[in-house]
Amino acid sequence: MARVLSGVLFIPIVLGIVFYGSSWLFFALVAGLALTGLYEYFSMIDRVGVEGFPIVGGILGLLLLLCFQLDEGYFLEWGGLAFLALTFAWMVKEKNVKVALDQISYTLLGVLYVAGLSGYFLLIHRLQEGRHWLLFLFLVIWLGDTAAYYGGRKFGARPLAPAISPNKTIEGAIFGLLGSLAGGLIALFWFLEGVSLFHGLLVTLICGTIGQFGDLAESLLKRNTGVKDSSGLIPGHGGVLDRIDSLLFAGPALYIYYQLVFV
Repeated sequence: MARVLSGVLFIPIVLGIVFYGSSWLFFALVAGLALTGLYEYFSMIDRVGVEGFPIVGGILGLLLLLCFQLDEGYFLEWGGLAFLALTFAWMVKEKNVKVALDQISYTLLGVLYVAGLSGYFLLIHRLQEGRHWLLFLFLVIWLGDTAAYYGGRKFGARPLAPAISPNKTIEGAIFGLLGSLAGGLIALFWFLEGVSLFHGLLVTLICGTIGQFGDLAESLLKRNTGVKDSSGLIPGHGGVLDRIDSLLFAGPALYIYYQLVFV
């Protein structure tokens, strides 16, 4: 029930901002989710003795999202700033050179993983019919996740990746792809009528498959840090990273496919 009620509360808010909010309001939504996800990331790596630089990482994450938001980009400038800022942060905070590489690399990985991949939602939002493509992505991932969860609980027998996530099964992954296909078909016949069935189903399968790899990637992080959920922020769902892990991988896949095929 907590899982259902959380979805009933948050999904309309997200969809309302996607379809009726301004570009900067959508940026605020993405930035808020990304910064919360970064906080969860730094909390998890802290459990294995890697402190990282959460404040510097949060600032760099916000600046990276601004690079996606602004047409000019500034990605090269951001890369130079990130290197200097993280090096300076280590020199101010630490004196043990043996942990320098861990702290700098873990911080940079978190920023690129959470904020860097989140930035693709800003790019998709600016596409022609970008709001509809975001809804397409939500349907593909959300229905896929739901089908994988319930299909795996009911019929799951063979582990998919036991070393990473013992509860995920091959049967659940298959149900997940079927759920993603259902979401893609709903989008194609409802609001993406101009997209051919071939390309629509192909990009659905790509996003559904890569989304499951995104789920496994976050499971690897949780397994390595010894936590069940990234946080307890959303009742019945865990943390923000638990909700957007599949979307973080599927978003760039959708954007790249769009640029290669539809532009």
